Amino acid sequence: MDTTLMPARQGQICKIVSEVADFEPGEVYIVTEDPADFDPDENITIVGLKDLQRNVKNPELAERLAVQKKNLVVVGEDLTAYVQSWNQR
Repeated sequence: MDTTLMPARQGQICKIVSEVADFEPGEVYIVTEDPADFDPDENITIVGLKDLQRNVKNPELAERLAVQKKNLVVVGEDLTAYVQSWNQR
């Protein structure tokens, strides 16, 4: 298991890397808590970027989800860097 691609800090942008019930493959999630103290098999809290966009005026209404840390792979260090990466492709 490659732990270097797992989330290591709050705010990182992730995708699901394995089939997990109730999660859409390809969806982008933001880590909402510090995952550093969690083992790979433990659940961490994330929120879907689409859900945050739908609740832009009230982000606290965006549903928080729990998923095993090992089922996530980091695709961006933060939202700004993730969006900027679109222009570099």
